[in-house]
This record gives sequence, structure tokens and C-alpha cells, in this order.
Amino acid sequence: MPSPRRTKKITDEILEDFSLPDYPAREMESGRMSSSVTSGRAIDRYVASVLSESDDDSIFSTARKSAVASHQSVCFDDDSSFEPVNPFDGSPDRTYANNSKWKNKIRKHWKPLSVLFFGVAIVLMVSAGVASNKNNEKASLHDDGNKAVGIPPVTFTTAPIESGSISEPSYTPTSEPTSYLEDMVNSSSVPTYMPTSSNNAATTEPPLVDEPKSGRPTDRPTSSPVIMNTTAPTPVTPRPTGKPITLTPKPTTAAPTPKPTSIPTMPLKYYEMLKAAKFVSGKTPFDRTDTAQSLAFHWLYYEGNPSNNLYEFFEQYATAVIFFSLTKIRMSSVPTNLMPQDAGADFTSRREICGWSGVRCAYNNTSEVVHVTEIRLPAKKLSGTIPSEIGFLPYLVKLDLAENDIAGTIPQELYGLQNLRHLYLNDNKLQGTISPRIDELHLAEYIYLGQNNLTGTFPSTVGKNRPNNWRFLSLHSNKLTGTLPTGMLLRNAFMVDFSQNNFYGKLPTDITQENFSKLRLLYFNNNAFTGTIPESLMQLKKLKVLFLNDNFFVGGIPDDMNSGLKLNLLTLRAQNNSLTTKVSSNICDLDVNKGEYELVELSVDCEICDGCSLCRTRCY
Repeated sequence: MPSPRRTKKITDEILEDFSLPDYPAREMESGRMSSSVTSGRAIDRYVASVLSESDDDSIFSTARKSAVASHQSVCFDDDSSFEPVNPFDGSPDRTYANNSKWKNKIRKHWKPLSVLFFGVAIVLMVSAGVASNKNNEKASLHDDGNKAVGIPPVTFTTAPIESGSISEPSYTPTSEPTSYLEDMVNSSSVPTYMPTSSNNAATTEPPLVDEPKSGRPTDRPTSSPVIMNTTAPTPVTPRPTGKPITLTPKPTTAAPTPKPTSIPTMPLKYYEMLKAAKFVSGKTPFDRTDTAQSLAFHWLYYEGNPSNNLYEFFEQYATAVIFFSLTKIRMSSVPTNLMPQDAGADFTSRREICGWSGVRCAYNNTSEVVHVTEIRLPAKKLSGTIPSEIGFLPYLVKLDLAENDIAGTIPQELYGLQNLRHLYLNDNKLQGTISPRIDELHLAEYIYLGQNNLTGTFPSTVGKNRPNNWRFLSLHSNKLTGTLPTGMLLRNAFMVDFSQNNFYGKLPTDITQENFSKLRLLYFNNNAFTGTIPESLMQLKKLKVLFLNDNFFVGGIPDDMNSGLKLNLLTLRAQNNSLTTKVSSNICDLDVNKGEYELVELSVDCEICDGCSLCRTRCY
């Protein structure tokens, strides 16, 4: 067994590397072991743990642990051999006479471990010291604030290190301030970092930082505070002592942010749509934001559902311009109370233009494009103008804007709508002339321009360049002047109304059955026509109504009437003229009361109604 001298030598080497203080041995008191026994036992455990790492020394570890359990130190004689118990069969199988093997193991492992433990102990001690210094600084600042408001200051203290241990930090109230805080209170000023207004250059009191302390923590800082230079000093704001004070920043008036002068960047789609809109309307309408073109474009971009097809977008944009132009919705120049209330004012609430009230669309299977085919807004109290963008609705079939207060002129672009069949612009306040391009609407069937303020002459080109498909032509109640042109070929016309204008001269003599083969209604009344009544009018086989009254015709009513006219004529008015020839019996015999013909009304001057019962009741 190892001798006690050898064991003690190993123990001394370990203790020397650990640098533990040599505490005196104490007797066991109150049934507890002394600190020296406890330290010896810890060393024994460490040695046993090192020796136990070898499989060959497992029995030595077992014997040492049993000795520790019996409160005894592990001791082995130098001369005696140690015969461990075989852990597998319980019988000794070899001896451990050579003790150098476990010595080498101890020397191999205890040095790096002891260095590691020693380093950890130093780090813990340094950390405790740094933490103690920080607590002292916090306590000093706390005392300064407490003293300012009348609260006794508190200083940070720690118990001295005794018996190799560090006590927990504690706070002990004291009424004695630090020298730095005392000086600050006596000077009635405290450092502040809030900006204050001053006529002089801005100066500040730099923050105070204590020098780092060495050694263990003390009751208060041992070194004087060090003032660190800063580039941004703050002026000191004096305050009375013993009273609480609240440091509030002085309100500053921020300078208004200038409005950006550059135009904000919009998505590429915006500029593509704007380029297309300018292609339709030109650049000038977009110089302002309250024009119909600008309103229509921005509504279509922000609220509508613009098409990706360029031609379909043209029609969407043109329709929107028409609505904004006629309704004056969102126009700042128009008072709200003058805006139409039932002009489809809610049309902007629908994103799809084809869903607006009064708009109809059709899908073209060939081009796979949706086209606007109808715009119907009659009697909607519209008061705007018809924009030129209407020319970008090439598939428009019906345009009904009758019985409104639309002003302005008929745009030239309207006459280029080749597919237009129904044009109702009557009962408005339109001005200007009728363009010769009206003949380009040769496929139209209904053209109502009556009850406006149109001036000028009736175009002489109507029906001359090509056969005309007009069925109803109404120009009544305007201010048209001049003579009616000859050569009008209106073979499909059912009604032609030139009444209540300022036409003058003789009636065209080529208003014949050949040129007006389907004519049913013919109105020349309330003009300034002169001359005699053309006999060709009495050859129109299908004519039912003929108004010649309130003109300056002379002579008499032709009595050479076509047999077909006799059967179809219902009304004949010729009063308020300069006729001198009495009504022929051939005309009087057309009285419906006689049962053979259909003439219901015959209105003439009483001077020429002699012996004719039909005109006697309605003579003037």
C-alpha cells in the first residue's frame, strides 16, 4: 500500500497548484466536521476521480470512496501490496505493485485542470468587483436624485471578503452625499442635456464618468470624477434645491416641409393610357384637371376598368368623355345645384362603361372586341356639349340625346359615324350649321335635328353622291334659311320635315315619285316659300299628309292627282297662303264621309272654299 508520506506529497502538490490558503484545522463542533477535514475530503475526492479514470485503478477508487464514507483519509503502506477484488469473479487476478502508472496519470491530468479552475476563479472574482463598482455608481446617481426631491440618499456597500467567499451586495441608507453631489447641490445647478435658447454660443455641461477602480468594491468611489471632453456640450439649467423639478424640452416650431416641385412618377400603364387619350383628344384638354377629357381619363384609370385593347380603350375613353361633358359631373366650375339629378349621375359608381345606364355594347366575334353601340340619354336634363371624341365610336348605332338642354354645335366627327342608324338630337339648344358631311350618314334611317337653333342652309349634296337610306328627316323649328336644293334622292324616306324655318324660294320640282317613292309625310309649312305648288307633289302615290300652309304660295291646289294619292291622302293643309284659285271638285270628292276615299282634313282659306263641304268647316 502507498505510504502516508507519499499520499501527503500528492496532496500538497495539488493544494499548491490551487493556491488555496492554508486554513488552520479546527475541531469538530456540534457534530459537524472542520473546514480542514472538508478540504481534505474534497482533495481526496479529486484524487480518487483522477485515479478512477483507468480501468486498472477502479479497485483503488472503490477503496478510497469507502474510506471517505467512514470519515478517514485514504492511506496505503509503501511495503504492503494491494490486491483488489476482481469485479467479474470476485477473485484476485493480479497485483498492483507498480505504483508509477497511476502517478503518471495524476501528473498528466491535474495540471491543465488546476489551471482551468484557477482561471475560472479569477474571472468570477473580477466580475464581482466590476458589478460592485457599477452598483456604487448607480447608488450615487440615485442619491443625487433623492436628495433633489428631499429623499435621503442611499449608498452602495458590500461586506468584506472573509473566509474565501464574497458576500451579497446590500444597500445601506445614509445621509452623507458624495463630494461631487454635494458640490453640485451647493452650486444649485445640475447638468442638463435639453437644448435651451440663448443668444450666446451653445455650451453644455459634459457628462461625468468615474475612472475605473481597482481592487474590491468599497463604500463609495475612491477616485475623483473625471470630466470627459465632448464636442456637443449642453448648457446647465439652474434649479432650486429641495424641490422636485421636471425637465421638459422646449417646444420648437418645425419649418414647414416644402411641397415637392417634381411631378410624381406614375406607373407605366398611366403614361400609356395618357398617350392614347391625348391621341384622341389632343394635349390641350389635359392642361387642366376639370375638363371632361381629364376627368374621364382619371376616372378610367383610377376607378374604371380600362381595356388592354387599344381600340376598345378608345371607345371606353370617348364614352366617358361624352358622359362627363354632358352631365358636368365633378366639374368644379359648375355649382352643385345646377348639376342634373337624373342624368345618370350614378354612372361613375360602375367600373364597367358598358354597365352604365343608357349605354349598350356588343361583342364583335371577328375582332374579339367589345364595342359601344348605343348611347341613350333622352330627357335627362343634360346641359353640356357634345364632344368631338364621339367620332371614336365607329360602331355606334344609336345616339339619343333628345329633349335636353345641350348647347354648342354638332361636331364634325359625328358625321363620320358610318354605322349610325338613329340620330336623335331634337329638342335641345344646338347652334351652328348642318355640315355638308351629313350626306356621309347615308346608312342612317332616323335623323332628328328639329327644335334647335341651327342656322345656315340645307346642304345641297344630300342624296346626290349616293342613294340615301334616310327614312325620317326632321329639321323643323330651327332657323335654317335659303332654298331647298334640287336633286335630293330620298327614295327610302317616309317623312321629310322642313317646317318652321326660314326657307324661301320655290319648291324643287324634282320631288317626284321616282325620287321619293316611299314618302308618306311631307311638311313645308311655316316658311317663306313662294311660287306655285308643284304638280309633282300630286303624283306621290303613297303620300298621306301634305302641309303647305303659312307660306306665300300663289295660284291654286293642283287637282290632277294620281289615283294612288286619292286613295291614301288623309290631310291637306294649304291655308294662310296667297292662293286665289278655288278648290277643285276633284279634291272635295275625296271626303271620307262620302265613303270612297280617305281625306279627313282639308284646310284652306275661306275665299277659295266654295261649295265644298269638307273645307267649309275648317276654312280660315
